Amino acid sequence: MSRLVSRIGPAVLLAGALTLVPGVSVAELTRVEVGTREDVLGGKAFGSAGAYEKIRGVAHFAVDPRNPRNAGIANLDKAPRNGAGRVEFQADLIVIKPKDPSRGNGVVFFDIVNRGRFRLLSQFSRAEGVDDPTTGAHFGDEWLLRQGYTLVAVGWQFDVNRPSGLIGFAPPVATDGGQPIEGWVRAWFIPNAPTASFEYVTGYNTAAYPPVSLNHPEDRLTAREGIIAARGLVPRDEWQFGRMADGTLVADPNWVTLKGGFKPGMTYEIVYRARNPPVSGLGLASIRDMASALKYGSNMVASGQYAYMYGSSQTGRLARQLIRQGFTIDEQGRKAFDAAFINIGGTGEGSFNEPFARPNHLGAFTGTEFPIQFQSTVDPVTGERAGLGDAMPAGLEPKVMLFDSSSEYWDRGRAAALRHTSIDGTRDQPDAPYVRVYHAAGTRHGSGTIPPAAGSGQFPSNTINYTWAHRGLLAALDKWTREGVEPPASRHPSFAEGTLIARDDLEFPAVPGVQWPTAVPGGFRSDLPGPYSALPFLVSRIDADGNEVGGIRLPEQAVPLATFTGWVFRSEKIGAPRTLILLGGSYIPFPRTAAERQASGDPRPSIMERYAGRADYLQKIEVAGNELARERYILQDDVPAIVEQAGQHWDWRMGSGRGTSND
Repeated sequence: MSRLVSRIGPAVLLAGALTLVPGVSVAELTRVEVGTREDVLGGKAFGSAGAYEKIRGVAHFAVDPRNPRNAGIANLDKAPRNGAGRVEFQADLIVIKPKDPSRGNGVVFFDIVNRGRFRLLSQFSRAEGVDDPTTGAHFGDEWLLRQGYTLVAVGWQFDVNRPSGLIGFAPPVATDGGQPIEGWVRAWFIPNAPTASFEYVTGYNTAAYPPVSLNHPEDRLTAREGIIAARGLVPRDEWQFGRMADGTLVADPNWVTLKGGFKPGMTYEIVYRARNPPVSGLGLASIRDMASALKYGSNMVASGQYAYMYGSSQTGRLARQLIRQGFTIDEQGRKAFDAAFINIGGTGEGSFNEPFARPNHLGAFTGTEFPIQFQSTVDPVTGERAGLGDAMPAGLEPKVMLFDSSSEYWDRGRAAALRHTSIDGTRDQPDAPYVRVYHAAGTRHGSGTIPPAAGSGQFPSNTINYTWAHRGLLAALDKWTREGVEPPASRHPSFAEGTLIARDDLEFPAVPGVQWPTAVPGGFRSDLPGPYSALPFLVSRIDADGNEVGGIRLPEQAVPLATFTGWVFRSEKIGAPRTLILLGGSYIPFPRTAAERQASGDPRPSIMERYAGRADYLQKIEVAGNELARERYILQDDVPAIVEQAGQHWDWRMGSGRGTSND
């Protein structure tokens, strides 16, 4: 295995050693240990960009806690310092770059990795999603590489399983004068089946904070119906840390056991004392400083004139927070990031940069607070004026595209409509000059596939694939950033167009067997006490089929075979059937024929009443695709593949796709 050191400043290579020579480092990235270096797909050429190589290694950083650009890192003042007064940490690194940098497009494209997983290729190149791309399937149709992008992922999250290959980082632990720091940690969970014991760390990695004591009298467990109902305190003597094994309680800090057992569909929340918080906010500095080094450093592991970031869901929220807290500007006051594609992040941020941070937390409600928009606006409750872009000096703002599914409008903590309305939900709000806002109508949190996945909802999972719009909009973002070409106009539901309305004003079609979300609760802000914290519940208007009309209507949603939603209720099998699955979406297929429609009493016209046949359906799909390509929301080159995918949908639905529920 080859190993080398890449440094800012003069390259210093010591035979058989990786020791940093004192005085060589002049910036926050001090060195990169390259663990593996290999040609991508055996040296295959990717268009004009030529051959690529993949590098995996570890990046070493040392940040100055006295620099004003680091002032917002929680507990940085409590981190240990080296002899130069800097705080050191390291992060995993993956780079996929043209072997001849002059043949690339000059853009370093950062995957702000979601829970340590590298997904740029699956999101933009139709590839199989893997953490270490190796085979042809892992590179998909190779679109990103053919465009000449250098792909980079650097660890920022301390609580991922690095030994398993996930991309994480190792921050120092904060102390109070060398003494351990204690604080409260909370985690909530929803069992899908009756159980005596539950591994509450699953999905949240609170195992990074084991309880100080398994019997602390102040630790609490609460239970409630749904996500936002009032909490009921479970008496301390009725629950304890540990798991049942053969009728015996085994002490285990990762499990909790409840007398009488946990009920499916109920929301439980555990709050307990923990100690030794890592300085989690250094993960934001890791991203910033790697981008800065690759743009401005010399003799680096990769380089580029521009740096873009892509964050999705968890890291879509992180990208918003990176901008709000000023981490797109480096320690020298230079622009570290030139563009940001923020996917399905809604309006929230997260537990990323705070004492006892929990980066894996879903951020339901806890991340939704003022300000929500990038330009400065006035909070009608407090009178405060602020914007997400306030920390960026004028002229150093990255170009920003916000892209959300319907789930972000329907999920109670995401309130995506507030990206483009006033915070009181009474009027449309114009974009900041460097921001565009998009909504993929009738989609769920995450692209779908044909056939639809069964999932745990009352209907199969929404099938719409919106990554077609990702490719078109990334191409537009690139031209906007490098050439100043205006991108496609923001497209989302709006009051002006009559496509944005209050949830209570929706009129749903009377489809048999469908429970419409007429009574699910809305969201609230985490920075205000009730009743002032309630947020407006605004969603896209729907047509007679129940399909949304506001936003980018991708061809399979505009020329439908089903009703597609950004919500889905829990099935009876997992309990609480009047509660929505977090960030889910439904596929409610149309009847295939008039006879089938009449027999079921479905008011929606059947497929064969809508289209003369397969050829007619695909011709309409192609027309819709060509129009979106003309408007630059998708790529013209992708229209044939979109038509092919729609054909697969037709064949499945009109052939074996007879089921309409998960039963």
